[in-house]
Amino acid sequence: MGILRTLPALVLLLLLLAAASCALAQAQPLRYKVRIEAPRELRGMLEGGLQLTRWESDPQMTEQLLARLVAEAEQEVREAVATRGYFSAKVTSTIERSAQPWTVVLRVEPGPATHVAGAEVNFSGPVTEDTAASSLLARIRREWKLKPGERFTQDAWNDAKANASRMLADWHYAAARVAHSRARVDPATGQAALEVDIASGPVFRYGPVQVRGTERYAERMVEEQSPAAPGGLYERETLRLYERRLLATGYFVSAQAGIEPELENAGSAPVRVSVIEAKSQQVEAGLSFNTDVGLRGEARYRNLNPFDTAWRLRSEVQLDRKIQRGRLDLDAPPEPGGRWRSHFVQARQTKIENVTDNEFSAGVAQNWGLGGELSALVVSGHLEEQRIGGQLSDHRHAIYFGYRTQLRNTDAWESPRRGYLVELSAGGSPSTLASRQFVRGTARGLLFIPVGRDDFLLRSEVGVVLADSREGIPSTFVFRTGGDQTVRGYAFESLGVQSGNAVVGGRRLAIGSVEYTHWVAENWGIAGFVDAGNAWDGGRFKPVVGFGAGPRFRTPIGPVRADLAYGVEPRKLRLHFSVGFAF
Repeated sequence: MGILRTLPALVLLLLLLAAASCALAQAQPLRYKVRIEAPRELRGMLEGGLQLTRWESDPQMTEQLLARLVAEAEQEVREAVATRGYFSAKVTSTIERSAQPWTVVLRVEPGPATHVAGAEVNFSGPVTEDTAASSLLARIRREWKLKPGERFTQDAWNDAKANASRMLADWHYAAARVAHSRARVDPATGQAALEVDIASGPVFRYGPVQVRGTERYAERMVEEQSPAAPGGLYERETLRLYERRLLATGYFVSAQAGIEPELENAGSAPVRVSVIEAKSQQVEAGLSFNTDVGLRGEARYRNLNPFDTAWRLRSEVQLDRKIQRGRLDLDAPPEPGGRWRSHFVQARQTKIENVTDNEFSAGVAQNWGLGGELSALVVSGHLEEQRIGGQLSDHRHAIYFGYRTQLRNTDAWESPRRGYLVELSAGGSPSTLASRQFVRGTARGLLFIPVGRDDFLLRSEVGVVLADSREGIPSTFVFRTGGDQTVRGYAFESLGVQSGNAVVGGRRLAIGSVEYTHWVAENWGIAGFVDAGNAWDGGRFKPVVGFGAGPRFRTPIGPVRADLAYGVEPRKLRLHFSVGFAF
């Protein structure tokens, strides 16, 4: 009887324990992890982009919710891999419940990648009747980024459309846009037929310049540098020149110029210019190193607005074991159209190849082409004392009259890959104003040739001095070569005319170089090169050769180079560092 009396209590206790166990099980969230079995190129994208992976730590997770997320993940995977060009992917999923946490396995068989069968690029709007646009439209079609046979991906498709419309919008049609596009994909053949229509919109013309950001300088100084004449046809490159011109004045650390492509303003679109002024005074000091001259100490002072005149004063001192130099430059405020007058005074001593030159020079130049292809007319005076092996050689002087100019056609300003750069100079000094009458001419050129992702560079330099003798001509106007950006494998300015145990400048110069850079990553590459050239005074040209290789790193100011070069003549290896292009 006692047992019968306690039986209901035992049953009640068991029911309470079962209920508590169920409540405890419900209180603990379902835990799971996701494993994606897919090719490496897809795995990283999928692991970070699925809703299923984002819900892994959710405290409210249930088995029913997990099942729904897994089903949705299969569709997400199909859509995601399609953006990479896989339109026939097979996706399966399983949930392994044998261990805690559970494991959700997504298996992806992407199938064959889709490739471009062809691309049809069409245009609509006023541009179709613009005969001046025919060459640009042909170039847009020719340079369409997704070529037949290339892998089709959503990113590449978007980039190709944006690039094509931007090329047209950078010209007279600032409001150009993609009006219609379609990619017809056949999963069975793995081919994509592309169609895009670019609507040009109306021709845009420049309106008035509107300036923001000036404090010390009058807005007029910004407006006068504009190459965008009111009523002129819009071109983005013209505004890029405007930006470069403003930055080249030194007055500003930032300059942005543009128009708003609003259709109602197409006939007179305001040119909006925003500038940030530079500090009017700046002092810099530091140490640098290069393989031509070794350790160098430098100090600079700049004043961009002395006595509120907007003149630009720059002073500089450089000291290293080969060159000691002090220089003062004073530039007048720029005139309309990128013209300005400059003045300089310089004292310099060089100790190179057992030759010591002490030179004092001063001059004035009328310059034009600010921010673009620079040109100048120059008048300068030079006084020089030269010592060879510690013994006084002679005193030299000259009043020099010269002209220099640049020619440029490149695809980019700072780090070009296609096009050319040329610099020409000519000048001389008459016998009544010089210790030796002479006429001098130089030419330097760079030719950039892209080879797929790689780059091929041709460099050349020639110079000639017409005079009875090199004696009496200031060393600035004769030639020596060798070093980081001339003939690698040879010491700085070690190539020239042998005079005892010294090397002096000659009246002839010729240099040629070929260089090929293979880019192994976006900004890193390896280059191989051959340089040849010499400076001489007369007779037969006897070039010396240097060759080698070294890494490259792309930067906004041009490539950084570290070259190990072998000089054939001295049979030695030399290390060379340089940045940018010698121009």
